[in-house]
Amino acid sequence: MASTSPRERLNRLVELAAETSIAARRELTNELADLLLDWPAAYPDTMREPFEALLEKSLTDIEPEARTLLAKRFAERESTPLSILNALIFDAPPETQVLILARNADSAPAHAPELDSAEESALLSEIRQSQVPAISRTLSLHFRIPAAIAERIVTDSSALSLVALCKGAALSRAAFSALAILARPFANDDERYRRLAAHDNVPDSAAHALLSFWRRQAEPASTSRAA
Repeated sequence: MASTSPRERLNRLVELAAETSIAARRELTNELADLLLDWPAAYPDTMREPFEALLEKSLTDIEPEARTLLAKRFAERESTPLSILNALIFDAPPETQVLILARNADSAPAHAPELDSAEESALLSEIRQSQVPAISRTLSLHFRIPAAIAERIVTDSSALSLVALCKGAALSRAAFSALAILARPFANDDERYRRLAAHDNVPDSAAHALLSFWRRQAEPASTSRAA
């Protein structure tokens, strides 16, 4: 594909995106990743956006292991759009998650609405009465984020995304600690300590930006229901 024009290359990638086979999905993401990480000098920068949008859309179609590799590759590039990094954060190893959080911290401020103490108490009370599988649904409703994202937050063993959720909505550290324990009640002492200590590793600015990103993922669904 190196000798084709940007428009022809985009058309080929769109054709791959329309295919449903696992091989086509792998080829699509590999081609997009290689292209964006080694952008040809002959391609205008204005052409990057459609390729980036196509990659972001295709990320849900590949295996978690493939997303982990992509997260590592893209997190080291300052040119990577933050939306792509945020889409990969759940599959990134903790050290890569930290890099992605740093990029969020450097982004434009995006302050999320704060929960007051009454809301915080109500949230904790509801979660304490819930079975573990129901916690993600509770978080989704309270924080207005997609259910799929809430589920990934609950199952994130590093707890960094849970810290981002709590700090983004200005929950107290005590509330975060309770959620971290309730979400993984069978964690051993070492894991529990690491999860609680994660609170210090997420800047408030990064949490605000990431929570805003998660909430934006719910907006198209809300708009379509309203229509």
